[in-house]
Amino acid sequence: MTVSMKSSRRSLFVGAALLAAVALVLVLGVIPPVKSDIFPLATPQRAAAAFWIHAVLDILAAIVLVSISSRATARARPSTAVLIVLAVLVLLLGAAITDAAFAFRAHGPAMQSASLLLFL
Repeated sequence: MTVSMKSSRRSLFVGAALLAAVALVLVLGVIPPVKSDIFPLATPQRAAAAFWIHAVLDILAAIVLVSISSRATARARPSTAVLIVLAVLVLLLGAAITDAAFAFRAHGPAMQSASLLLFL
């Protein structure tokens, strides 16, 4: 069974849109409460910087996905290799966000919205 190129492009665009949405949620919904975290052991500036890096990596991955989907005419080895590397990167970013969500659950009621957004 072969998958049409149009379907593959659509899947790449959807993945790029999801990555952009994650970056937007981080920037608008997670970073502001993280900066004002008053938990005794919290390091709000370092955590906010880490979320900015995460958002930038999400945007860069989305740009690469859009670039591959707009230029691809057939399945090529270089684009497949880049997609595999991006998949591993996105899985690691997802694990990092899940870890942060569990950590913020212990920071009290002030961080519950950030924790919920990270789980979503």
